Amino acid sequence: MAADRGAPERNRRPSADPTRERIVAAAADLFAERSFDGATTREIAARAGVTQPLLNYHFQSKDVLWRAAVDSLFERLESTMLANLADLRDLDGLGRAKRSVREFVIFSARNPQLHRIITQESKADSARMDWLVEQHVRPLYETTVAMFEHLVRDGAVAPIDPAHLYYILTGAGPTMFVLGPECRRLTGLDPTSDAVIEAHADAVCTLLFGPA
Repeated sequence: MAADRGAPERNRRPSADPTRERIVAAAADLFAERSFDGATTREIAARAGVTQPLLNYHFQSKDVLWRAAVDSLFERLESTMLANLADLRDLDGLGRAKRSVREFVIFSARNPQLHRIITQESKADSARMDWLVEQHVRPLYETTVAMFEHLVRDGAVAPIDPAHLYYILTGAGPTMFVLGPECRRLTGLDPTSDAVIEAHADAVCTLLFGPA
């Protein structure tokens, strides 16, 4: 499903408007917590500290707001990964993969809303799921699978179908942080702690690539 082509330009163009950014951030939090159906624009407006009419001025519908929230999270992921490209130039394929996996795990820890929204939407087929996959998830999947195909071919990782490796990564990496309240109760660990995040990134790299 394509993005709304008929939406007003202000709903589609990224903006430095702090009010709009507050609304998008609040929307990402609430859609992650309660799902698209469970979150209301009234609650989002309240969390953002704006009036309902002001929210409606920036976003003509809840669907447009949901897409803006998802776009913002994926843009943040992309900018995080791109920011580390310069550090990867002198590394071999395995070194680049390890660094990329670490950055993905750390991003997932600090932005659990992304994977919570994906999990919420993946419970059933829907137009939103179609849009989410085609707009954002498929490009990441294809890039990650290509990376694992090279590593499998080079013998740098276990000879596992790259599609399975993708889900091992996207399951093992974010889940501890997506299930933060459970993690605290079960383990006594604080999944927002830098030390825990770094330890989990190390664990995921060891799982995928073996001991350093």
